Amino acid sequence: MKKNLFYLFALICSMSLFTACSDDDEAPGNSGVVGEVVGDYKGLMDVYYEPNVEIAKGMQQKITIKKSSDTSIGLELKNFVITVGGAPITIGDLAIDNCPLKVEGDKYSFTGNADLDLVVGKCAVSVEGAINGEDIELIIKVNVNNDLMKVRVEYKGKKMTGNESSEALIKEFKFDSDIIAEQPVINEDKTITFKVAETATDDDLKALKPIITISENATVTPESGVTQDFSGNKVVIYKVTSEDGTTVTEYKVSARKSSDALITSFVFENNPIVAEQPVINEDNTITFKVKASATADDLKALVPTITYSHKATIAPESGVAQDFSDNKKVIYTVTSEDGTVIKEYQVFISGTEDVYDFEKWLPGVEGQEPENTFYEAEGWASSNTGAHFLKGFNLTDSYVIMQTDDSHSGTAAAKIQSIDTKGQDLGIAKAPKVTTGSLFLGKFKTDIFNTLNSTKFGIPCKEKPISLRGWYKYTPGDVYYIVNTKPYKEHCHEAVVDETKVDEFMISVVLYETTAYDEIGWSDCLTGTDEEEKNIYTSSRIAAIGQLIGGAQTDWKKFELPLEWKKQYDTNKKYRMTIACSSSKDGDKFWGAPGSTLIVDDFELIKE
Repeated sequence: MKKNLFYLFALICSMSLFTACSDDDEAPGNSGVVGEVVGDYKGLMDVYYEPNVEIAKGMQQKITIKKSSDTSIGLELKNFVITVGGAPITIGDLAIDNCPLKVEGDKYSFTGNADLDLVVGKCAVSVEGAINGEDIELIIKVNVNNDLMKVRVEYKGKKMTGNESSEALIKEFKFDSDIIAEQPVINEDKTITFKVAETATDDDLKALKPIITISENATVTPESGVTQDFSGNKVVIYKVTSEDGTTVTEYKVSARKSSDALITSFVFENNPIVAEQPVINEDNTITFKVKASATADDLKALVPTITYSHKATIAPESGVAQDFSDNKKVIYTVTSEDGTVIKEYQVFISGTEDVYDFEKWLPGVEGQEPENTFYEAEGWASSNTGAHFLKGFNLTDSYVIMQTDDSHSGTAAAKIQSIDTKGQDLGIAKAPKVTTGSLFLGKFKTDIFNTLNSTKFGIPCKEKPISLRGWYKYTPGDVYYIVNTKPYKEHCHEAVVDETKVDEFMISVVLYETTAYDEIGWSDCLTGTDEEEKNIYTSSRIAAIGQLIGGAQTDWKKFELPLEWKKQYDTNKKYRMTIACSSSKDGDKFWGAPGSTLIVDDFELIKE
């Protein structure tokens, strides 16, 4: 049926190619009046199934009436286009010649009949026309296959003045819709393109209603304000007919495909080995950090979740496991929707991260009684051994490093405190008035004659440390003591109160060079000694150092401590690295306030 209907429309619009007007003899006395009706007429055409079922309505059409003889006329339709179901169908140029013109008062009329054998079948066609002043009316009737289908075409038009414009342009094309990201652009090649939001659905694109501004008195098909379907990259064709009907301009309108080819998000979700989520850099690299404990198998099974430009494609796809072991770089290729832009991203591990959560604590010394047993955080050393020695002399009843449940996360944190150890000369050694708590990476190896030499700072470090981040709280003690006489280690028991000072803590990160790792005697380590070249903070062997010094902090506070480089990092050299936390920053001078308490948790050491 639809196919027959199409053929029928073609018939209606082209039948004049095959039909001559009535073969009645020319009416006498018409000579000279033909010139009065000759000219161009412009009007609207409606099509119906008989009797009154509308098929098409208001199709714009121009008709030219020309002189065939002194008593007959011809009809000509140029660039004939009809619209069925919203779709324009171009028929072309049509002509009817030698139609006798009859005069009836002030009116002119003409008729014609023909029997045609066309694609849709045998058709009986009749044409009736009337011209009254500037107005013209036509009725065309088609009877297909002896009443199988009857169609009627009605046309009404008005004679043109000759001053009508021949311009047929779309001046503006826009949408009043939230899904439009970029309003349409009218291009020189008569295409009109626009961009929609990434969130736009096919249903959204099927409901777009353009608002169109065209040349003055021109017409456009489809009309402005009529909903069109732009989904699935469809191209909607608009035809603009000039006021005088001589110019028809075709525009092709479509949603512009995106040329964006960007990765906008790259994450590893809920993966405990990822220490720092990927960062998308300006040079199209994507870098991330993993925990130092990650194994090769862990790194071979990383599954990224990737967000990229709307309607672009990516390879490898998001959600597919990739192998980042052995410093491998995984290349992702993003291709824009329109295929014009292809961008590559290199994704790789930029460093590792040592995480210290202070959740696990191990016995430092097994004593005869519970109060003579202290514990140390797994992987850490402390000055608890020294406090244990002083406790044996009844100079204190407390240790300097302890586990606490006052944690930032998890169930445990490290509490570091300065304690009052009476200040006595024990003969073989001096017991300071203030003993500062020190938690560090390294080894505490007791030197009874030089207690500051007991702290062997540093563990082997084969990656370049960048920064330390973590959380802390701090409460300074009430009474601050200083030792006035040097060397401090010889007079540490002679401390006096200094009411002008308030205690402060210190957290340090130090990387220093070594020639060999002595894991038995720890002889290559820098210590807390007052000998400048052997001191952890003053030695010329220091490659990089970072220090955080601060006072009272009631609530948990996050810090990030970058290392400042004194020497260029050399992968061919050996290094030791320590993190040291002190409850009194000048504890190496035996200065501080008993009761000063530093609590730390969730340390992360970032390394390249």
